[in-house]
Amino acid sequence: MLHTPIRTSIHLLLILCLFASPGVAFAETGASPDSVNASFDGMPGGSAFQDDYDPLFDDDLGFEGQEDLEEVDPFEKTNRTMFKFNRGVDRFFWDPLTATYRFLVPAPLRKGLRRIFVNGRAPVVLVNHALQGRVKDAAETLGSFLLNSTAGVGGLFDAAAAAGWELGEEDFGQTLARAGVSSGPYIVVPVFGPNTVRDGFGSIVDLAFDPLTYLLGPIQGLLISGPDGFTRKDATTDNLEALEESSVDFYAALRSAYLQTRAAQVNDD
Repeated sequence: MLHTPIRTSIHLLLILCLFASPGVAFAETGASPDSVNASFDGMPGGSAFQDDYDPLFDDDLGFEGQEDLEEVDPFEKTNRTMFKFNRGVDRFFWDPLTATYRFLVPAPLRKGLRRIFVNGRAPVVLVNHALQGRVKDAAETLGSFLLNSTAGVGGLFDAAAAAGWELGEEDFGQTLARAGVSSGPYIVVPVFGPNTVRDGFGSIVDLAFDPLTYLLGPIQGLLISGPDGFTRKDATTDNLEALEESSVDFYAALRSAYLQTRAAQVNDD
């Protein structure tokens, strides 16, 4: 029922992108980075909607030695190639699309739309809390989802926060990690950016539990609200640009930020 209007909206945005300022569409930003999910909201299970802590600007961004790097990123040469490819996709597609979205939609409404998509993903969080045996967190997630879906008008307003509840953020990659599954090598996925073998598999499982997959369709869902969707990129673009400008090696900085954030999420009890 919703596919036709959503497709129409996407087509309109893409058409508008063609008329976006060339300075926006093709601006050079310096180093050769990748489309990430910086908070990694981009990251499977990360949350680009948390304003208090930004791991991209954590002072401790590195690993202790080259052996650690070789173990964590054994495919670095290939990953860097994918990283450059993804930056091309960013500059010619995601950047103008995000800029057009920002131009057309006021900031308060964009924030509300992000909350709607986060709220719509609550069943994924609920399933993973249940799989991890975190009964209290599962109950709070369910309560937050129901409250935001009703009093919060589908998540447009965070009614749960006013009640002292938190929707939370959990994914199958974290569930696997807490079950003792190692992350495996770091990989840069074409178009979708930073990942690991474990988290990549986990994101596929999460996609099956995500109602937006069936409501919007998998392609539309990823384009709009997925880890690299423009509603999430809107929340992270400014921080990523600032990090790129301050980084000698943007690839290495984002790799460290991604891995540290994922480790923090896994260890967050």
